[in-house]
Amino acid sequence: MPGQETFYSIDTSALINWWVEDYSPDVLPGLLPLMKSLIDRGRLRAVRSVKDEIAPGELRNWCTAQADFFVDEDEAIQRRVVKLMASYQNPKKPRGISKADPFVIALADVADGEWTVVSAERGGSITNNPNIPTVCADIGVPHVRFFEMLRIEHWQLS
Repeated sequence: MPGQETFYSIDTSALINWWVEDYSPDVLPGLLPLMKSLIDRGRLRAVRSVKDEIAPGELRNWCTAQADFFVDEDEAIQRRVVKLMASYQNPKKPRGISKADPFVIALADVADGEWTVVSAERGGSITNNPNIPTVCADIGVPHVRFFEMLRIEHWQLS
């Protein structure tokens, strides 16, 4: 629907990609107020499991300073995670969604409105290596990388 805003469930990998690797605030400080605005408007969220994966330091400090950025993994999210893990994680194999991944996907899947998962992951195989993008595709939840989110938001940094 034209004009409809996108909501985002962001993974640890996308946050690290933004802050540490490709779009560091010391080089692109204009991203800080844009990201904060998304959070303040309720359009960008991370599950508590993401917080647990972020190493202590500037990124973690910034994220925890944003009111309402981290959401609790409520009963609906946990029920969805159980189903995702049963379908996309084989305990006998080292591959598949794990740690915060199923929670990030579940938040987008159970939330009201149009939610998109944001991660730095690519590729994968639903049978050999189900990761965030392949699981999202399989269950019909949109997935983008961080840079694609910038495009969706029509952000232009000079």
